[in-house]
Amino acid sequence: MTTHHVPSSNDPRNLLAMKQALVRHIRREQRGAWFALLVFAAVRFAAAPVVRYGQGDHHPGGLPPAMWYWPVALVLAYAAISWFYLRRSARTGLGTRVGPYLALGIALVALITGYVAWRALHPDFLADLHGPSPVALVFNTVVSPAGTIGLALLLLARIERSWPLLAITCGYLGVMLSAGDLPDPSPWGFPGILFEGGVLLLGGIGLALLQRGKERSAA
Repeated sequence: MTTHHVPSSNDPRNLLAMKQALVRHIRREQRGAWFALLVFAAVRFAAAPVVRYGQGDHHPGGLPPAMWYWPVALVLAYAAISWFYLRRSARTGLGTRVGPYLALGIALVALITGYVAWRALHPDFLADLHGPSPVALVFNTVVSPAGTIGLALLLLARIERSWPLLAITCGYLGVMLSAGDLPDPSPWGFPGILFEGGVLLLGGIGLALLQRGKERSAA
């Protein structure tokens, strides 16, 4: 007669494996970057008519109406993302780590909106960074309203420890940086808006499918 050793529930290796499985489950349930990507894709696509019709006439204060679109749209986007994370947190009973992400996102919107408004009213401000040099290209891309989406997504990738989200965000920023190699943009901002919004849209769909597949395999 052969006896087999049955691992005890108090075995340190068994406890460690259970803890690691629980951590993976919690992280998976807390992830919701796919929703943020879809919201930002909608914001990016919705900028097309603003680019087309909001650049010519100027506000009495000297700012183009299109400039007001980004702070309003991004604040509403962060409100929608916050609602999504908090709603899912209440449904699953798990805490959410979206607070630092939302705080940084709102701070970026305020800082970069202020910078863009100041530069519009003072064209000579940081004139050396308005040229065609690589440094100027990176700087102007990062501090653009659309660039704040990429910066905030980088933080979200760190918070959720998501390599796929990091890859999608790098792709989005790469498309923005390569805008100079694209054909001359139309009055609607195409094809740049299509490419940038497309990366966010396809990335959001891909992450949603990936997360659903992991949830099914874990069930």
